Amino acid sequence: METPKTNWLTIPEAAAYLRCGERILRELIARKEIPHTLFASRALLYPSRLDEWLLAKEERVNPRKPDAEQSAELSEDNRQIRADCPRRQVNSLIDELIGYKNGKERFVNGLGRNLEKDLSESDYSILSPKVFSQVSRWAHPQKHSPRNDWVQEKAQKISMLMFGKVIDRVSFPSYR
Repeated sequence: METPKTNWLTIPEAAAYLRCGERILRELIARKEIPHTLFASRALLYPSRLDEWLLAKEERVNPRKPDAEQSAELSEDNRQIRADCPRRQVNSLIDELIGYKNGKERFVNGLGRNLEKDLSESDYSILSPKVFSQVSRWAHPQKHSPRNDWVQEKAQKISMLMFGKVIDRVSFPSYR
């Protein structure tokens, strides 16, 4: 007897469809993280539901802002530090960034060192476009992790203390 054609996929077929290993797919099924149906003790997956699931997991791309708009966000007026900025509180937060993971987390420690240098050079009057942009990216990380969430809290506090608001996320050409 010939097997009738069906749209339902077995685990090996679904793994090939998703271009992943069967083990990963079995783990997703066991954790009930992927749409499937159990029939006769076998998992069956429907292609259109897999497509929907993948699309729901799709990472969104942040559209690049026009250069004129980007320049406005990095203008001197936006980077000016409030005259009543509580330096002691900001310095305490910077020390926490520099000391994070005993100074062995280069990106977080680098943020602290860059802030410390910029603030001492400008005597707490303005941030350079590079450091302003760095603070803004940490204040709005694109991915969440324990580290990013911890730094996000510090960056947002620093932003509030220096500018009276949490600054928007901006980019800068490089970390030269």
